[in-house]
Amino acid sequence: MIALVAVLKIKPGMEEMAEEACLEMAAAVRENEKDCLLYEPYLPADGSSKVYFLEKYTTHEALELHRKSDHYLAFRQKIGPALDGPPESVLLEAMG
Repeated sequence: MIALVAVLKIKPGMEEMAEEACLEMAAAVRENEKDCLLYEPYLPADGSSKVYFLEKYTTHEALELHRKSDHYLAFRQKIGPALDGPPESVLLEAMG
């Protein structure tokens, strides 16, 4: 089991578009990726212009399939203009 926390910094004024794109992406993942156990976007409580994705996959291969999926590639194109820098992520391994 692996998990990933991804952080997208959003340009001022692009928050609404980014939120819509992230919610669409989450729905596509839930619909198409059986080996993705969790894929949820969150907004920080402090109101900063970021989106945090919490992701959980059964295997590393499932994460790689996610990154190659049509909906992921389309999401990257759509969200690109709203990003204020490259996404940051941390890959986590389950303990035990």
